[in-house]
This record gives sequence, C-alpha cells and structure tokens, in this order.
Amino acid sequence: MATDRPFEELNLWQRIFLENWDKFAADYRQEHGESAPAHWQENVERMLSCGDIREGYYEYYCQDCGAMKKVGFTCKSRLCLRCFKVTVDEWLNQAKKVLFEGVVHRQVVLTVPKVIRPLILADEDFLKVYMDAGAKAVKELVEEWRRKKKIRVGIMAVLQLHGRAGNQNPHLHFVVSEGGIDKDKTWREVNYFDTKKLRKKWQYHVITALRKAIMGTEYETEWHGKLGSMFRQYPTGFDCDCMPESGPVERLVVYLCKYVSSPPISIRRIEGYDGQNVTYRYEDHLKGPMTETISAVEFIGRMIRHLPPKGFRMVRYYGIYARPIREKIHALVAGALKALVKRAEAMVQYFVKKLGRSSDTPASVDGADRSGSKVTEQFSKGPLRCPECGSVKMLLVRIWSKEAGMIYDIVKDGKNLVSGLGSLPMTKTENGGQTCCQMALAI
Repeated sequence: MATDRPFEELNLWQRIFLENWDKFAADYRQEHGESAPAHWQENVERMLSCGDIREGYYEYYCQDCGAMKKVGFTCKSRLCLRCFKVTVDEWLNQAKKVLFEGVVHRQVVLTVPKVIRPLILADEDFLKVYMDAGAKAVKELVEEWRRKKKIRVGIMAVLQLHGRAGNQNPHLHFVVSEGGIDKDKTWREVNYFDTKKLRKKWQYHVITALRKAIMGTEYETEWHGKLGSMFRQYPTGFDCDCMPESGPVERLVVYLCKYVSSPPISIRRIEGYDGQNVTYRYEDHLKGPMTETISAVEFIGRMIRHLPPKGFRMVRYYGIYARPIREKIHALVAGALKALVKRAEAMVQYFVKKLGRSSDTPASVDGADRSGSKVTEQFSKGPLRCPECGSVKMLLVRIWSKEAGMIYDIVKDGKNLVSGLGSLPMTKTENGGQTCCQMALAI
C-alpha cells in the first residue's frame, strides 16, 4: 500500500500495515478466491491517515508564548490504536445511561468449542444468533430460580471475536444486573447463578438457534449433523463463567468495550519488527506470559480478523435494559434504586474509614476507584499543551479539511478578533478574498 506521508510520522503499528498490506491482500485473494473484505481495506486506509494534517487539522494558538500547533484529525478506524480511547469514552457514556445506578452487576462469560467457531464467524446473521442465544440462556436461568416471581434482569452483551493472542475466538461477555423486576413490577435482588445449569442451557440455546439459522443456507449440509453431535460430545454443556463484580460497573464496562473498540493488542506489546517478522507478547490464561514471533503478513491477519461486518452491533442490551422496557420501568423502580445507591454510598464510607482516608478522598478498594473517577481520567482526553512552553492556554483558531476546505477561522474580515494575534496568517476564500467562516469565537 502506497502513501506519500513522511515515514517518520508513522508509528510502528502503521508501518507494519503500510509495508505488508499488499502482500496480505494478495495472499488472501489467492487463498479465498476473492478480495479481502472492503471494510478491512477501508479501515486500513483510514488508520494510515490518522493524524495526517494533509487530510485535515485543528490549529491552536498558545496565548502565553504565541506558538502555533496543528493537530491532525483522528480517523475513528476500529484498527487505530490512537482513536480507541475516544470510542471507549462513548461506550462508557452510553452504558451509564442504560445500566441502573447503584445496582450490583455480575460478569458472565460464555464460550463454545473450537469446532463451532468457523460457522459463527461465517456470517453476521450467525453472530447475532450467537449473542441472542446467550442472552436467552441467562434470562431463562434467572426466571427459573423463582418461577412464580418471573423476575427479569438487565443484560448488556459484548461480543469479543478474538483471544489474547489475536486468534479467532468468538465469545460473549454479559454484564448482568443482580436485581430485576418481578411480575408485580417490584424490584427484587438476584444473586443466584448456577453454573452447571447455565452450561446446559447455553449449549441447548446456541445449538438450537444455529441449527435453525443455517436451514436453507449453503451451510446446512455441512453443519446440521455436526451441531447435533455436540450434545453427545459435550454432555455437561458448554463452558461458562460467572464472576461477581466487587468494583464499580464502569470499570467492567471499560474493560469489555476496549475489546470492541480497538485491535487485540497495544503498541507496548509489540517487542520487535524487522520488516518481515513481528515479535509480540501476550498473557495466556493457562501458560502465563507468552512471546511469539510470526510473519508480518500473519500478524496482520490475526489483528484484522476481529473487525466485525460494517454496521454490526457488537454491544446489545436485553431484558429490562432493552430500550423500550427500560424507559417504561425506570420510574417504577426509582425508589428502590435510590435505596441501592444509598447502600452503595454507605459501603464506600465503610471502606473510607477502614482504610483511614478522609471523606473527601475517593475510596479505593482492591485498586478500584469506587467513584469511577480513575476510569474517567484514564480514558478522557487530557488538556492540549503548547509544544514550546507547555502551557494549556491553547486557543482553537482554525479547522481545515481536505474535502471541505476551511471550516472555521477565528480571523474575520481581514481583522484579528483576539488581541495578540496580529501575526496570525490570514486565510482567503474563493469568493472575494474574505475569510471562509463568518463565525466569531466567543472569548
């Protein structure tokens, strides 16, 4: 893949893709008889242009020393290691609006045997069936716990397509409320999760749903019998894990949403690249720290196969967290939720006293900030600093786009709107020499 961008501007991640993407695309075409998916190519091109000021930029003026700084537009590619923090912020804000405040949540992880994974990844319809089947198994487990009460919990589902090594391993993470609404519209606490029962339910629902989904498709002949044999081969059901969360739910949400917002690796984990091979490390659940060296082409394959089909929702909500239901019941359980919030605050104060902190200091238990502030700080943008003096008094003076031209300019009608910007270059338009944007920045 060619680019006119100066080589020194590219980070290590971008260089690997720039130098090896054409070889990967050619190998993919030879192996599969067709070109690599269009959304893969699109994400690679966007990632390589991330931060390139020739594509567009924000220009800032330092009000202390007068220096100018241009910041290139972000690309918002799912492959970009620079942009994922913004996406995580967006997911976190959305989750905060959905998950009921003060409610304890539990993480439930559901997986399937390796033999089924290629089918799940073969079509986006199968991915949705996969997520729906997992949610159905969890809801049914809770409903059967107190059949007469008919309790409905809230579920946030996150689909992860890869393992820690970047290998293909579609599995599900569910954030499940340990409480729900019963048939009388009363809030009930739920802390029951029978793993043995859930294994069987998960197996039944995912196999049944997939067998139904492949009917009449090209996959039916190959997979109908294979899926049916899974009950005999796995008599105790499919793997699952249910883990109570002791910290704030924001921490769990950020942990999960990183998987759907960024590649399955960080630059820190890439230990070497010689132009042909990549060495990187990861943490294996069973073996511990691992280091592996593979060809750059194989590395790209591992990293890019986690990209979901364009428009596919990797995060979904079920039960009382489904939008229509949540909006109806929120007012009904407001009182109960306030009581839960007070209980959570009382727990924070208990640990504050136990750890000998002042009441003004955010309590931290097991390294987790109960107020969620550390989560916010970690994934929020810091202040823009001047490259010359380090000042944070940076004033936005221009926005320029390659496609749209000058979108915003603080200079108007040939006169500076801010004192001290006498040397600020003028930007002309095509119609009469005036500045493009007629908006003045409020100071």
